[in-house]
Amino acid sequence: MAKKKRVVITVINNLVTDNRVAKLAGSLDQRGYDVLLIGRRWPDAKIPDGRKGQHYRFSCPVNKGPFFYIYYNIALFWILLFKKSDHIVSVDLDTLSACRLAGFLKRVPVVFDSHEYMPETPEVKIRPFIQYIWLFLEKLLLPGVKKGFTVSRGLQDIYRSRYNKEFFLLRNVPYAPDTISEIRPVSDSPIVYYQGALNIGRGLEASILAMKHLPHYKLIIAGSGDIDYELRQLVINENLERQVEFLGWLPFEELSKHATNAHVGLCLLENMGLNYYHSLPNRIFDYPAMGLPVIATGFPDIREIVEKYKTGILLNTMEPKEIAEAIKIACESVDLRNEWRESLKKATQHLNWKCEEMVLNEFFPAITKND
Repeated sequence: MAKKKRVVITVINNLVTDNRVAKLAGSLDQRGYDVLLIGRRWPDAKIPDGRKGQHYRFSCPVNKGPFFYIYYNIALFWILLFKKSDHIVSVDLDTLSACRLAGFLKRVPVVFDSHEYMPETPEVKIRPFIQYIWLFLEKLLLPGVKKGFTVSRGLQDIYRSRYNKEFFLLRNVPYAPDTISEIRPVSDSPIVYYQGALNIGRGLEASILAMKHLPHYKLIIAGSGDIDYELRQLVINENLERQVEFLGWLPFEELSKHATNAHVGLCLLENMGLNYYHSLPNRIFDYPAMGLPVIATGFPDIREIVEKYKTGILLNTMEPKEIAEAIKIACESVDLRNEWRESLKKATQHLNWKCEEMVLNEFFPAITKND
């Protein structure tokens, strides 16, 4: 019996909270591939039971700064060199150096999965020298990538115009739920919900301050990130402890149960570079499946989804008072919530992984048919 072809998927995160990578692994496993996922070991970050594929994680002596990225890619290179692989999937630019070198030496094709546009992330864009390094690596490494996919049409356009690369579109949509959640009646204390990384440029400070204009509302924040401490301090300084609750980071399998009592979801982004401007966060798709209309920033890719499927309200401001007004409308407009009752269901029926993963039917056969 012939051995299965192995796909090795590499990330720089802990694999626990990476919903997209877990779905990709599941799809490849279902198609008969042997899947190995390589990531970083974090304390108390256990891979939940039921995930598809084998998981290999290693620790780093440092976890931020240039030495972290250098160490991680050197270690990843040696691991890839000695692990069996027929195909390597490099998730984002921060793993591509190791993957390209290992792929070259082993004569193994490398597929690039761009979740974000690294040179234009807010954390990189504010540091010109660091941005120069990422742009240099991108120009060095991307031309040799034969196949790739990314999360939005805007990012597709960037890779097409800058590198003449036609990347496939594979959006980060959720699995279709067994039961589509109904939009919930609003109580006397409406709940606003955010899930995702706590990083700069995501409108979190403004969203917290918006609660000052909504004394009977509560904001639940599920996630962690670079500005976790600053956000918690802001809540304390503004005396909003009773209105804002932090859940910390959670495996994505647990997120929906924390959203079951919420009434509206937030997906606000500042224009801090092309990465955010052309982003299409998983929240845009997750919220409808959770029965939540979304209040989102009207950047092009986000606008296309929200307007097409009528899933929420678009904003072009980060003023807390205007965010509060949008939240109030989303929770208290009976007409809107009746309209969303049907449109959220329709969005969930179309925007789910079963439909989206059809891209892989042509994508992976295209790189394996001659192997």
